[in-house]
Amino acid sequence: MDTKVQTILFMVSATLLILVLAVNAEDHLDTYANAVSSRASPRGRFLLNVTPARNTCKYNKSICRQAGSAGPDCCDEVCVDKSTDFNNCGSCGHDCHFGKTCCDGDCVDLQKDEDNCGRCGLKCPRRISTHNLHGRCENGLCDYN
Repeated sequence: MDTKVQTILFMVSATLLILVLAVNAEDHLDTYANAVSSRASPRGRFLLNVTPARNTCKYNKSICRQAGSAGPDCCDEVCVDKSTDFNNCGSCGHDCHFGKTCCDGDCVDLQKDEDNCGRCGLKCPRRISTHNLHGRCENGLCDYN
């Protein structure tokens, strides 16, 4: 009986310790988030990720060429890379349709495109044939027959 009581007390103590540590960790995260948001912005921590209008590329396109930018091009006040961006492929607002991928500014089908077979830039080797000078791309794999 004595070992059962000790086991129960140990389990209750361990559970309480875990709960106390979890509550303290949450308090620490809230304190950190409040400190960051109070230093960075007066708007509140949930709006911390919203880019202020003065930092968009609408007025200063050089922002897009800075380190950490999403891309060197400015489309609809957002920095993008028109060579790979699905919604701005080759030019602003040009969407690649379902099943297509943006490779070097062109919407291509990686399942069939001989110059981008399975991934951008993977060219199928040329075949010696009277019908086809390029290798065939089928289901994203080059046909080596």
